[in-house]
Amino acid sequence: MEQLIQVYLLLLNILKMKFNNAKLSIGILYIGVIVLASIIALYFQIENHIILHFGNTIKTVYVYIFFIIIFTLPFDIFSHIKLNPKEEKKILEIISANIILFLIFILYGSIIFYSYHKQSLSLCILLSTISQLMLLPLQELSIKTFMKGKSDKIDGFSLIIIPEAPSYMTMNILRTFKDTIIVVPKHWTRQNFKNYKFHLERFKLNIKKKNHIRSYIFSIVINTILFIILYSYYSNTNISAVAFTIKVSLIFNIIGFVYILILPTLSQRGIYNIDNIMKKKDLNLFKENLNIYEENQDKNYNRSKAVESIFYPIPSTQSRLNSKIEKNFGLPNISRIIIFFASFSLSIIFKGVHGNAGKIGNWILPPSE
Repeated sequence: MEQLIQVYLLLLNILKMKFNNAKLSIGILYIGVIVLASIIALYFQIENHIILHFGNTIKTVYVYIFFIIIFTLPFDIFSHIKLNPKEEKKILEIISANIILFLIFILYGSIIFYSYHKQSLSLCILLSTISQLMLLPLQELSIKTFMKGKSDKIDGFSLIIIPEAPSYMTMNILRTFKDTIIVVPKHWTRQNFKNYKFHLERFKLNIKKKNHIRSYIFSIVINTILFIILYSYYSNTNISAVAFTIKVSLIFNIIGFVYILILPTLSQRGIYNIDNIMKKKDLNLFKENLNIYEENQDKNYNRSKAVESIFYPIPSTQSRLNSKIEKNFGLPNISRIIIFFASFSLSIIFKGVHGNAGKIGNWILPPSE
């Protein structure tokens, strides 16, 4: 009872916070719940209890997926209500997004179940890679179908304009099997054209430098290696395919948390690399665009270095203006992309990560920076 009272008081404090603090606190709370629940489930070997009640067949995997979707749905709704402006609060969209996620997870759960059941390492490697790559056409389908994106072109680069993009949505890079496309929320096109064009230059530069491709490769390789390690370990323990699928889901939630802790620095360095080039092009426009960006995001122009180094893959406005970091190895969107790709393993950590909690547009299209 005492623990429930503490959680209740924490929620009350979050409700009273300013937007920037509430956004971070809700993300921390959401991630904390997912990680804690995953650790407890692994400790008590919850897969055995689920199998005992529902059987040792693929249908039990579907029951588990249904459970994790229902478990996280209240947190999605709470985050959505708290963090979005009134005109963008659409509970039906949150529910619909979770139904779609359930269907996608049914597919991924079946792939994990099948690959382990066949006891083939090469099949595991192949299906892990394909499963992550499948997220790219899913992004394109979602943007064109559900977000009603409109194709456009500027300076030889392909664009998709999102006419009713939520205010939190940023410009993004979408890689299809045919082309690389810059996704542009409509509110950016309403800015002064010089600001709009200058911001587009950032994403053209990222495309030319192939930062997004390197992030994809890095994410897929790391996720696949970890998946292979889990497969190799559990294939020698004689656990069933159902138990393996559930364990992979829970363990990748914890792995996702580790990503959150260690990869923001790599993302920040990638952003600083692009910032250095953009500052030299036009420092005044660079400053103006930082303010435009921040107004649609955290409204947090400065923050402590400790908090920023762990929870923020995108540095604060002041950090970006004052940065003295010269060219260094970094990938602007790696901390978001690798967690997004980890969803192939039924990891739901991407739903609660800071910047994604209650913002379904960022689930399917994690910010490129």
